[in-house]
Amino acid sequence: MKLLLAILPTVVLTLYSQFMTKWRVGVLAEQVGSATLLTRVIRYLSDPLILSSYAMTLIASIAWFAVLERYELSLAYPIFIGVMFASVTVGGMIFFGEPVTATRLFAILLIFMGIIAGTR
Repeated sequence: MKLLLAILPTVVLTLYSQFMTKWRVGVLAEQVGSATLLTRVIRYLSDPLILSSYAMTLIASIAWFAVLERYELSLAYPIFIGVMFASVTVGGMIFFGEPVTATRLFAILLIFMGIIAGTR
């Protein structure tokens, strides 16, 4: 439980980054239309909300340092990835209307079963 709480800031900040980037790229893609790749990239990289997502990724990395100081990487990283996989799947469904198939739900179940087995 302590490990999950330690990972939580990294998870929340990374989720913010992923969801914000997905949302803004979708909005901006409609605005730039069929512009060149360079024009689209410049537009994306000059958007304040996308820049905030990069800042949150940097802060998430700093929070991850604190996790790595206290826990084994072979334990912390699989839990982080499993929680991220499940959270991104649920968030994609809620915020972006992405489909959640039975196969994805089964994959999430298998990941959490693997995490439980691996942490014992």
